[in-house]
Amino acid sequence: MKSFLKQYALTVCSSALILMGCSKNFIVENPNDSVPATQALNTETGLQDALNGAYAGLRAVSLYGRDFPVIGDLQADNTYVETKNSGRYLPQYNYSVVSSDAVVGEMWNQAYIDILRVNNIIDANVSGPNVAAIKAQAYAIRGLLYFKLVNIYAKPYTVDSTSLGVPIILHFNPNLFPARNKVSEVYSQIISDLKMAVANAPSYSTSVRISKYAAEGLLARAYLYMGDYADAKSAAVDVINNSTFTLVTPNNYGAFWQNPAARTDAVETMFEVDCDAINNNGFDDLGGIYYNGYNDIYCSSQLYNLYSPTDVRRGLLIPGTTKSGSPAYIVTKFPNAQNTDRDNLKVIRLAEVYLIAAEASLPTNQTDALYYLNALLAQRDPLAVPYAVTGPLLLQAIVTERRKELAFEGDRLYDMNRLQLPINRVANPGAIPAGPNNINLSIPYPDNRRVAPIPQQELTANPNIVQNPGY
Repeated sequence: MKSFLKQYALTVCSSALILMGCSKNFIVENPNDSVPATQALNTETGLQDALNGAYAGLRAVSLYGRDFPVIGDLQADNTYVETKNSGRYLPQYNYSVVSSDAVVGEMWNQAYIDILRVNNIIDANVSGPNVAAIKAQAYAIRGLLYFKLVNIYAKPYTVDSTSLGVPIILHFNPNLFPARNKVSEVYSQIISDLKMAVANAPSYSTSVRISKYAAEGLLARAYLYMGDYADAKSAAVDVINNSTFTLVTPNNYGAFWQNPAARTDAVETMFEVDCDAINNNGFDDLGGIYYNGYNDIYCSSQLYNLYSPTDVRRGLLIPGTTKSGSPAYIVTKFPNAQNTDRDNLKVIRLAEVYLIAAEASLPTNQTDALYYLNALLAQRDPLAVPYAVTGPLLLQAIVTERRKELAFEGDRLYDMNRLQLPINRVANPGAIPAGPNNINLSIPYPDNRRVAPIPQQELTANPNIVQNPGY
């Protein structure tokens, strides 16, 4: 990225990863409307304010505000862009992304900006009764962001853990031009950060703050993506058995998604990014890309047909038409795009933890795998016949339930990548072409395009960065 000055409650000079490239003769002056880092982060109150800023950073449109959840479904087989669109995410759907793509660049930039924020919190020399809990949440945010970065811009750990991942930056250094660390090194950092979070995070009080068991749920997810099934199961089962979180019941499922408020009852949502009447993304709200806004993206008929008529999740998909009049299934999972209080942005829910426990049980205990899978199914489709399959069919069932449960939350592409599954999309009425003559409806594994390019501005600014194959 081009060298630029980033001010975040303090004055710092940064570029490339928001962390390098200041001119030697640049004169830093303290702005009269902020204070230097040495003053801003030398009290517990200042540290808490900085943490609030890091949480707010996750709301960026290029992070959980929209791009993270949208791309994980659109580049897989869950959604499509219709022909009468606002020009958003077209390269992602038709697999023509290039290194200068704005979405690719902004996801990278904003993630490292927020990593800078939490690095400053972690490095602050502050004492106080709540400092450990504040820093634990900062560790969790850093682990979460590196997890997203390494999955977007690198090969899966389960495919090639020695391949190039993303640069690990743990401290502010304006003169740093970091190279890419190996995927295995990035995951080691993720695990370390999330373990620090689990050890010191506060008890649950609200869904918009990372608590101990929310951090452990994220840890279980990271272990699963590494193929470390023993540790993934241990962490997931601990959350299920020992936290206060409960699955939302079938009768309350629709109301659960309609309610935009932060939760304090430990029902389903373990951690979400807060969006309210003041702090939101306006017209660029996540829900608006599907419904009550731009209305650009719709559920694929392929996904819709996976839900039985008695599955409560099907109730969030409304048969209708696209803006241009083609038959479509409208996604109403995030219905508050134009309301005063916007939809919060789900990061991890207890349902996913059940699915992690099920998949992680497969190698050693298929009885447990069936138990956790069917426990979730009973809360989503009470009339469904419980799964009774084994072996590869059981893995297929778990992957299908992950697809149905986590649809529109951004996980599908990365599940398919780590499991090396081909992407076989159907041609939906009114969809834009997936390449000439829909040639890119099917994307095999491996295919270099299933990993995003390193942004061109990063390559230009940082001589130590290497591009991904195929770009």
